[in-house]
Amino acid sequence: MSGKTLRETAAGGPAAQLDGQGIPAQQEDSPESGAGAYVPPEQESDVVAVAGFKGGVGKSRTAKELAWLLGAVLTDFEWDWGGVTRGWGYFEEDRIKSPLIRAFQTGETPKPLSGRGRKPDLIPGHTDFERNQPRADVVAKALLQWTRELKRRLVVDTHPGGSESTYGAMAASRVTVVPAVLGNEELRALEGLLRNLPDYPLLLIPYKVGRSPAAWALDELERLATEHKALIGPFVSNYSWIPNRRTRVPICASPSSKRSEQFVEEMRAVAEAVDSYGR
Repeated sequence: MSGKTLRETAAGGPAAQLDGQGIPAQQEDSPESGAGAYVPPEQESDVVAVAGFKGGVGKSRTAKELAWLLGAVLTDFEWDWGGVTRGWGYFEEDRIKSPLIRAFQTGETPKPLSGRGRKPDLIPGHTDFERNQPRADVVAKALLQWTRELKRRLVVDTHPGGSESTYGAMAASRVTVVPAVLGNEELRALEGLLRNLPDYPLLLIPYKVGRSPAAWALDELERLATEHKALIGPFVSNYSWIPNRRTRVPICASPSSKRSEQFVEEMRAVAEAVDSYGR
C-alpha cells in the first residue's frame, strides 16, 4: 500500500480491499469437515524474514500470522522468552535438547514440530541460541538447505537488533518484512536498520497505525522508504485487545469474529504483498 493510500485511510477513506484471489488460510481438521490427519503442504523453496531493530513493534505477531497464512514453517531465532516459541506452547525447560541449536551443530535439517493444522508448524527457538548462533553465512546456507529439504516455506522471526542470525536470515530471504510503527523512537530505529542494511529486499509494513497518524510520521516513513529504496506495503491498524490475547493459535487461524475480522483482512493483504514481492 502506498503512503497516499495510508493517508486516505487515515483520513476516513476506504481501506484497500483484497481482490478475491487472496491466499487461503489453512483449515483446521475437524470430524465435521471430514478431513483426515493434518498433512503439511509441499511447497517451493522460499525464505521470508521478519526483522526490526527495536522490540515491541509487532515483529513476532507478524511472523506468526504470516507463517499461518503462507502455510510456512515458523522458524524462531528469538532467544528471549517473549518470542513466538513459548507463545506457541513449546517450553524449553521441559526438553533436553534444542532442535535449532542441534541443527546448526550437526548440519542436519531440523524436523518441525507439528501445529496439527491449528497453528503453524514450528522450529522452536532457545535462550542459549544467543551464544550459540553461527556466522551469518552459515545461517543463510542452513536456511536455504532447510527450505529445500523440507519442501516448505520458512518464515523466520529474528531477534530485535543486529546479530549474526538476523543478518543470515535476511541474506537467505527473498524478502524481509519490517513492521514500521509510526512513532519517533521506532522510526529512528527503522532508519538505523535501513542505513545498516542497504542491499536487502525490504518490505516496510506500517504497523499499529492509529485512526489519525501524524502527518510528520507519514512524511518521515515516505522519506526513509524513498531514500533507501524500500517498498511500503499494506498497513496494519492498532488493536488494543491484541496484547491481552492469550490464545496460542494465530488470530488468522481463529474463528472469525467482529473484533478480529479487520485485522485478519489487513494481515491477508500483507501476506499477498509478501507472496508477490519480486515475482
